[in-house]
Amino acid sequence: MLLSLSLSLDLTYSFLSRAWCLSTASEERDWAQLVPDVVRKLGDHLLKDDATEYIRLRAVCQPWRRATVDPSVLEPRYFPRNWLMLSPGYKLRTDGVAERFVNVRTGTILRIRLPTPEDYTHHGNTEGLLILVDDITDSVCLLNPLTMAFTDLPSFTSIHHFNIKAAGVLVDVNEQGHARSSEPPNVVLSLSSQTRTLLVYARPKDVVWRVVDTSCTDELEGKLPTIKCGLSVWGRFYIPTRGGDVLRVVLEPWPHLTFVVKQTGSSVCSGLSETSYHVSTGDDRKDGMLLVRKKIGIQQTCDTWDVDLQNRRLIRISALSDMTVMLPSITLRSSTFPSIIQNGVCSKDYMQRLLCGNLI
Repeated sequence: MLLSLSLSLDLTYSFLSRAWCLSTASEERDWAQLVPDVVRKLGDHLLKDDATEYIRLRAVCQPWRRATVDPSVLEPRYFPRNWLMLSPGYKLRTDGVAERFVNVRTGTILRIRLPTPEDYTHHGNTEGLLILVDDITDSVCLLNPLTMAFTDLPSFTSIHHFNIKAAGVLVDVNEQGHARSSEPPNVVLSLSSQTRTLLVYARPKDVVWRVVDTSCTDELEGKLPTIKCGLSVWGRFYIPTRGGDVLRVVLEPWPHLTFVVKQTGSSVCSGLSETSYHVSTGDDRKDGMLLVRKKIGIQQTCDTWDVDLQNRRLIRISALSDMTVMLPSITLRSSTFPSIIQNGVCSKDYMQRLLCGNLI
């Protein structure tokens, strides 16, 4: 595992600190012999904060590594969802310099040297995983930059005339983020051309991409592209229509889109002059998601809703609180980054300035 990180665990967690204080000056403690159940519980607690803390825990010693699960598996609780690679134009560095990653919640910076970046083209990210296309084999893969774990997917050849707008991982998870099945998860891509949109999905080791039925939106959008983006949220993949309805990709009993919630009342619009986006709330909610609808006219306006997935409703937001949204897909904690626009919605150009590192 190639990491340019110095992964060392800060053993000042509260219960360890108390145990150390109770020991005498001459007493030595063999922390490697800590009860495996305690190590696992500590690991589960750290995962609630950030995947990097879990990796540091596993790096302490072999007994602690054996007591915990390898985070290289394609499971949402190990995703580095708080980490964003600062990459202008989604280009990978080929000069041997480590890539720069920033934590969108804490502002922490990591330098990570990616393996053979000259062989891949970067097409964005999903929950912190990098979406890469192998320039030699034309295969799509997901890379966890913290663990260097690759997930290989089918060739991009048959869909190369589309642009990858978003990607997601479909997996049934419980409240703790554990996958309920040992089967490998499906990965879905949201693709777009000038006149068409396409949703495809595949599992690792599949040889072809399969198409998701999106016909339920055709009558609403006419000949304009129906969907241009999407958001992966804890094992589910959500799609906004241009007018601001929320749909979800479902694979059973057949691969299709199903409506989660629709705009109602005065919020209903034709969608002909609007574009909608899903973005993370950037807080501690596992299902936290915002819907941002941008209207193009004499003046560009943005309307924002909190998506209440549990109750299948949209809650209008008049002002963002400690959130700066950069369309189409980034949410930063405003208080952590005082140099950026505070508590507002920013354009794609502003996002490009962020990715170039000009704002951090």
